[in-house]
Amino acid sequence: MKNILHNVFLSIGLGTIIFVPMLIIDKGLNDTLVSVLMWFGASILYGLSFTLLKLKTKLRLPIHILSCFLLTLIVRCGYSYYSKGSIDFTRLFLITIPIFILIYMLMYFYMRYFGNVEFIKKNK
Repeated sequence: MKNILHNVFLSIGLGTIIFVPMLIIDKGLNDTLVSVLMWFGASILYGLSFTLLKLKTKLRLPIHILSCFLLTLIVRCGYSYYSKGSIDFTRLFLITIPIFILIYMLMYFYMRYFGNVEFIKKNK
């Protein structure tokens, strides 16, 4: 099961790397593709953020959560400004919090039990 889920996520990532440029070539750079590119860039930064979990501090998980949340909020604000020309920060913040928590919990569960990133040292 662990290898199947790993391969699924790997193939989604590789497919995105191929699919996004092809869409831009075929359809041009419209609003939807700008959003896809912004989240694709954020996904790369999310991946790099896993290096924070290798820090030698007990605060590594809160630091990781905070950095991922700030990245999510920045991308949402950036896209809001791009698409509307303004940012309703309070609304974006209040909508982002529960969605982020839910997705982070799902990803935490996946990485804890099926992935290869060690969030918390397991007792031996």
